[in-house]
Amino acid sequence: MLNPIQYFDYRELPATAVDTAVSNEEITQFKRDGFFVKRALIPAEKAEAAIQLFWDNVPRAIIRRDDPDSWLDKPHRKWREDDIPRVGLLHRGSWKQRSAGPEGHGTQPTLLDATVRHPNMMAVAHQLLGGPLREPTRVRGIYAILPQPPQVVGGLGPHSDDQASQLSAMVNLGDTPPHCGGFTLWPGSHLRLHKFWHTTFGSHMAEDQKQAFQTEIRTIIETVTPVEFSGNSGDVVFWHPRMVHSAGVNESLSVHHKPIVRLAVPVDYQNDLNYSFYEDQERGPGEKVQWWVDTRCFKEDVAPTADNMWDAYTFD
Repeated sequence: MLNPIQYFDYRELPATAVDTAVSNEEITQFKRDGFFVKRALIPAEKAEAAIQLFWDNVPRAIIRRDDPDSWLDKPHRKWREDDIPRVGLLHRGSWKQRSAGPEGHGTQPTLLDATVRHPNMMAVAHQLLGGPLREPTRVRGIYAILPQPPQVVGGLGPHSDDQASQLSAMVNLGDTPPHCGGFTLWPGSHLRLHKFWHTTFGSHMAEDQKQAFQTEIRTIIETVTPVEFSGNSGDVVFWHPRMVHSAGVNESLSVHHKPIVRLAVPVDYQNDLNYSFYEDQERGPGEKVQWWVDTRCFKEDVAPTADNMWDAYTFD
């Protein structure tokens, strides 16, 4: 049984100037809870360009920006098989807009410049990971959570990713009030899942660890209260990539009486300290598996221990 969600509305905090400096308090929170939030890190015009990119990529105008009724009219039933490789699958209310290849949706300059490559984002990543950083060339895509139609009951999908990464971030493109599908994290779960992986930052897990790993995730879900992040356009959650997380439930129509499409972009960072990067054809990221992820496994990665969780970071 899932614990009740804690809704933390960052929109209620006092507005401040853009602050790219990572404070000691934020580092403490990142180590303890696995995340911290930077407000208004992405300028409004950059976020708006990425939002428009999302709507421009909708096939056959199945959903339309100025027509909320189209968001509630079972748009997933109008999706065709040939849409999936071009723009990703719309599964009920969840659409991960992405496509493979060197010109795929996750590689478009407008999207990269508004998220992973924006100087404010890079400045925060540098302070956490040092340098040099591996040059970002792709984001995972634009992740949309459509509003639930009346009388539809949704639920969370807690899970932990298994791609190679040292730092992840979720960028709010649009305003996301509480109960509108905001990114949801289980605080402290990164500390509990670190030990199960074959390497500290890679994508492999030993077969004899998988059952214990799933048991631990179930225990986390049953005992830890998840936090859903609400915020304004341009707010960013930086989070440890081993955390249990989920998209929130978009109850905007029933709670706020106004349907809202939640748009967010997950991105990843890692160091490039003369690592020997490689594509993992079995687990990914690679051309066939988890191709939407930009970061890669590297041969110098070592097994996790109780003492090496923060070895890739600028703090210990």
